[in-house]
Amino acid sequence: MGCRARIKSLLTGDVHYGECIDLSVDGIAIRTSFVPRYAERLEVTLRVPPVGNIPAKPFIVEAEVCRCQEVDPGRLYDIGVRIVKRKS
Repeated sequence: MGCRARIKSLLTGDVHYGECIDLSVDGIAIRTSFVPRYAERLEVTLRVPPVGNIPAKPFIVEAEVCRCQEVDPGRLYDIGVRIVKRKS
């Protein structure tokens, strides 16, 4: 995918950034330096690239963390989330 992702913890309100590496009907995989808790609820906003000259609207969902896997020790993680509700 390669879309920028904004990740907001609904538990703490903290905002983090990452990159969407996979998107499916019911889930998203995001690469980030953020380490969430298992089952933590997040608001994820994907910045979709424009199509030609037409800007795309952001894709915003509420999601629940299903997994977190370390990719680069202490620096980078792949988190998998299940989409709970689409907001836009």
